[in-house]
Amino acid sequence: MSGYLAESALTGTATGQQLDLATALALTPDGPVANPVFFSGFLARPDVAAAGLLAVADVASHRYADAGLAKRLANLDPVVTAGGDRLRFESFSACNGVHARLDLLGEALGSAEVGFGTTNVDVNLPLRTALARVNRAEPLYLSVGTEELRASSLTGTHVERKVRLPERWVRGFAEVPALTRSMIPAGELRGPAITRFLSGLPRVAPPGPTLYVLADGPSWRTSHRAIAGAVPLAGASRLRGVDRIARHATRLSVYAAPNGTTAWVFGLGDARFTLVISPDPYRGFSGEGTLLTLLAGGDGEQDGRTLLPHLAWSPVLDPGELPAATGMTQADVDSGLAWLAASGRLGWDLAEAAWFHRELPIDTERILRRNPRLVSARALVSDGGVTTRADGWQVSGTGREYYRVTPDLACDCTWYREHLDGRGPCKHILAVVLLTSEGHVVAPGTSPRAPVGL
Repeated sequence: MSGYLAESALTGTATGQQLDLATALALTPDGPVANPVFFSGFLARPDVAAAGLLAVADVASHRYADAGLAKRLANLDPVVTAGGDRLRFESFSACNGVHARLDLLGEALGSAEVGFGTTNVDVNLPLRTALARVNRAEPLYLSVGTEELRASSLTGTHVERKVRLPERWVRGFAEVPALTRSMIPAGELRGPAITRFLSGLPRVAPPGPTLYVLADGPSWRTSHRAIAGAVPLAGASRLRGVDRIARHATRLSVYAAPNGTTAWVFGLGDARFTLVISPDPYRGFSGEGTLLTLLAGGDGEQDGRTLLPHLAWSPVLDPGELPAATGMTQADVDSGLAWLAASGRLGWDLAEAAWFHRELPIDTERILRRNPRLVSARALVSDGGVTTRADGWQVSGTGREYYRVTPDLACDCTWYREHLDGRGPCKHILAVVLLTSEGHVVAPGTSPRAPVGL
């Protein structure tokens, strides 16, 4: 990936302050573009935008499951997606168990135009120090990519480094939308009740204890014991990633997924901040594996590639409008959207219950297909480790062991028994999917098909 033209910086001007965010190589509707300009204009709420951007950067610099190691890690740069009427900044924690996203919506960006595309933005230490001082009263001009970036900041001039997008982030970008898409609303707080709830959380070193949040009224309570109807909050200190934006929040909505993942969506006027937290502090999103079947199977890939030119970095995708635009059936559209999400090309907006398009400026498919379970499944296929039986398939295991995969894609291996398919398919199931999708094996009585629709 190409580096930045210069460091991002916040500098004083005659009319207020100017925040120049440097961009790296981006994917846009015109293809790869080095250091593009996505936005230039005054922000309606400088303090909210600065706090939100800092919160996204905070998450990127933390390893909540090992705070000591976090101090030895270099900061990773957030990803920004420009969608024509909004900017979305995203990051993952170093442990990959927390995902943060700041959405600056139309009114927050004034009347300035917003471009289209996805790239990294530089949020360096001097810039973070300067952003922490931004207040509401002083005008702030934001430039996400400029042709003549100033290389000086409040503390001097700094040499920029090249950046890369970690593979765990790429897999996280693929997994989080599927998890949030499955979530249901669990409760909502408004006004001062938000800060009261957050101030009641334990202030201990991360990850903190597991709490259960009773989000059943105008104020929420927490318990250390599991209670029916309560929302699990594993590693409660991880929710401290919202500390910078809490005072600006007017609404807090919590959502829960069947596997225990939770999402905390803060309304910030013309902006939103979403924090997604994994079901266990030591469980990163990159290892969930919920979409491996889609990547292994071939049913959705052709549909997804047909849909791709019609997405156009849309900030809100309506699946109901795509059949008319593409000539595809609704079932094929749903299949294609599922594959695109599995490829990291779609995000899910809980507040609007809609997909949005992003294209990470790297070869996401190559990275996702290097998933260890997929690699092992391919090895099983190439070594002839899958044979058809009357009651399913026999798949080679370690040594002389064999496992049975049933026609409904269940396996009797230890991984499947321990996780009950809650973290995606095992390598034995994936090997069967690979073979059946390529037409090399005829399923006994039925041909398993990759799930669609997410």
